[in-house]
Order: sequence, then structure tokens, then C-alpha cells
Amino acid sequence: MSISIWPIVTENLAQQLSAAQGGIVHPAQILPYLPLSLSLIEQVLDGLAESDRVEKQTIDGLVAYVFKESLNKPPHTFAPGLCVYSNEVLDRDQYTVISADIRAKIEAELSLTASHDIWPAEAVWEHELIYLAQNLNAPISTSGIAGHSRLPFKKVEAHLAHLKARGAIDFNADLNAWEAPPMRYPKAAYLRNDAYIRQFPGALKEEFEIRLIKSLSFALVVLLLCWVCALTARFPFPIVLFGGSLLAILVFLKIFSAPPKPIPDL
Repeated sequence: MSISIWPIVTENLAQQLSAAQGGIVHPAQILPYLPLSLSLIEQVLDGLAESDRVEKQTIDGLVAYVFKESLNKPPHTFAPGLCVYSNEVLDRDQYTVISADIRAKIEAELSLTASHDIWPAEAVWEHELIYLAQNLNAPISTSGIAGHSRLPFKKVEAHLAHLKARGAIDFNADLNAWEAPPMRYPKAAYLRNDAYIRQFPGALKEEFEIRLIKSLSFALVVLLLCWVCALTARFPFPIVLFGGSLLAILVFLKIFSAPPKPIPDL
């Protein structure tokens, strides 16, 4: 049985990031480079924290993993020229830390777990909200993130609260603003990760439920309006029932089959 390489890549990436950041790595800082969920990343980092070399801490409201061997190293820009797994030379035009071959192997491994694991359902909104929190102009409010998200306000609010509770992002009450760990998450990297994650049905489950409720609600409103017209204007009820039902079905199909809302340019 072959050994999965995505945990090894995650470990290597975390170690190299720590060397560039004075020994400190936040789980969210891994997201731009790999199409993983935070739970998968934390699973790997928690394994490292079982050794004496790595310690899990909370720093300024954010969960961090401290690599002790890198604590005294001066911080520097993280821009690896070699793949963190295979040491192949990387394309400088791509925001990546792994070669195309290694990325293909990682994506193939993750595909095997996507049908029976919840990671795609978590990863799709984690990447979206952290990408927005990192790229929107400060101060980054809940309404600002929701205004750019594909999710409704209440869902965004709940997911942001969940991310805060697990220490992935923090909320500055004085500024009324969300703060993500220091990182870069370019749009090209986000779109690449998002396209991969969204190919799995589990990633679209929440979006499907939201769209279904919205479609049914609008269709019901159309039926009610038709019945009101039948009562007030005294239209023949069979005609109103047939026409209203047909119109409600058309409205339902139009809303339900509409393409997903794209992430606006930032």
C-alpha cells in the first residue's frame, strides 16, 4: 500500500514556512498552496506537535504551531524555488511550492477520500472566506465579506464565528474588523484551489441547500400571488391553478439552475 504524500508535503511546507517566519506557522497560511481543509492541515500539524520540536500555542487570538529550531532564525520572504517535496525547479510565474506532477498526485490522493469525508464541504467555504478576509481592504467587516461571498449573510456570519472559535482568524472588536494571519492569497491560486474542491458533490451541498430553499420560496410566492389574483379578480380557478403552477415551475427552474455567483474582483 502506497503512502500518501499530501501529509508529507504539508509537513515540509510548514517547516519551510516556519523558517521564514521566525518559527511560527498558522494553519490558514497553508491554504493558498494546497487545496486542503483546515481540519486536514491541523491533523498533520497536530501530529508534529506530539514531538518536542513543535509546540501548539495561541498567539494574539490565533492558533499557531511553533517550530523551536526556527525560533532564532531571522524572518525572510518565503519564495521557494524548489518543490518542497521533490526538489524540482518551480515555475517562478506560478504561486506554488510544489511541482505540477506532485500537485497531480496530491489531487488524486484527495479525490479518493472526497466521497466519504467531509473535507470538501469544509474546504470550499474556508478557502473562500479566508481569501476574502486576506484580500479585502481593511477594516474587513462581516458585511464586507458577505457582500463579496457566494454565501448569504447568515451563513457567512456563522462560518466566520466558527473560524474564530478554532483560532483560524480573529476579530478586532475595537476596529470591528476581521484579521487573518499574515499571508498572501492571490486570486489565481484561489481559483485553482476552488475549481478543484468544487468538483466534488460534498463541496456543493451547502450551496445546493441554499439554492433549493430560495427556489422553493420564490415559487411559493408566485403561487400565492396567482391565488390572490384568482380571488380578487375572479379569474377561473382551474386556469389560475394551471397557469400559476406552470409559472412557479419556470421560476423554480430559473433560480435553481442559475450559475453560481462568481467572486468579484478585489
